[in-house]
Amino acid sequence: MAWRVLWNLSSCDAVKMTIIRDALSTLTNTVIVPHSGWNNSSFDDDHKIKFQTSLVLRNTTGCLRNLSSAGEEARKQMRSCEGLVDSLLYVIHTCVNTSDYDSKTVENCVCTLRNLSYRLELEVPQARLLGLSELDDLLGKESPSKDSEPSCWGKKKKKKKRTPQEDQWDGVGPIPGLSKSPKGVEMLWHPSVVKPYLTLLAESSNPATLEGSAGSLQNLSAGNWKFAAYIRAAVRKEKGLPILVELLRMDNDRVVSSVATALRNMALDVRNKELIGKYAMRDLVNRLPGGTGPSVLSDETMAAICCALHEVTSKNMENAKALADSGGIEKLVNITKGRGDRQVQGDGAQGSY
Repeated sequence: MAWRVLWNLSSCDAVKMTIIRDALSTLTNTVIVPHSGWNNSSFDDDHKIKFQTSLVLRNTTGCLRNLSSAGEEARKQMRSCEGLVDSLLYVIHTCVNTSDYDSKTVENCVCTLRNLSYRLELEVPQARLLGLSELDDLLGKESPSKDSEPSCWGKKKKKKKRTPQEDQWDGVGPIPGLSKSPKGVEMLWHPSVVKPYLTLLAESSNPATLEGSAGSLQNLSAGNWKFAAYIRAAVRKEKGLPILVELLRMDNDRVVSSVATALRNMALDVRNKELIGKYAMRDLVNRLPGGTGPSVLSDETMAAICCALHEVTSKNMENAKALADSGGIEKLVNITKGRGDRQVQGDGAQGSY
């Protein structure tokens, strides 16, 4: 009963940080870690089945889900709580391995991890330290350094010999500079998290779990730090792009929005951009007003699709041609003129606007 009360209290913004300060460690050490089975070598199959139906674990992960939405300081404290990230991911791995894709516990864990994956590059000093060391090589940029010589064109950087380990990881082979056995907060951005998220996207029928999984990939693939690039490559390696594209056809606004933004971020990778342009253009265009999608989408979701189209066609003539061939230009023009076939539904009535 106490866990259910905490779950209800955690939905109140005014007390979220108080709960984090006074109860997060206790919740993690007395419920999350032991009930998840993480760090327990004798955790057998029978115990796995029990935790999947555990009301205590469900209620506590629901509480953590609410707390993780309390802002930057809440995210920082939860990421640094020993055993929390490890246990949440262990629950997801276990449920994936036992084909339990739609439980409330899985939903809570995925949505909590999605929130903790938000703004990682900026909020986690450890991630930023690890991510900046190879950023310039990864993006093909040169940063100022002491190894430079003055010339009439400004400073000329000396060329450095690069080892294979310093090359960009493209989804194949060992990941440069990363531990094979990440722990704690490092697990949030390690490319190994991609596979369970993609499995949930492919197998779950729970819209909240789908949105949370797509949102996690969206957050992890955002920006220009090297781990975002690794995540984008890992999604391609695990054949995740077709899974995301298929979800564009789903009759759920929030899922489509998360998936469209995730695809936009995936397209920051040149190889992903080519694949998305070749195989996903019609699905993206079909969700624009006047398309053949299953339902009318919100303005926010429509904006996400437009952003995806912009990134996919940016600096890629083949994709721009595919957009035109799919009838996308006419639909985009109609949106700018306010002529898109849009409807809004509320209180049982429909009307155009």
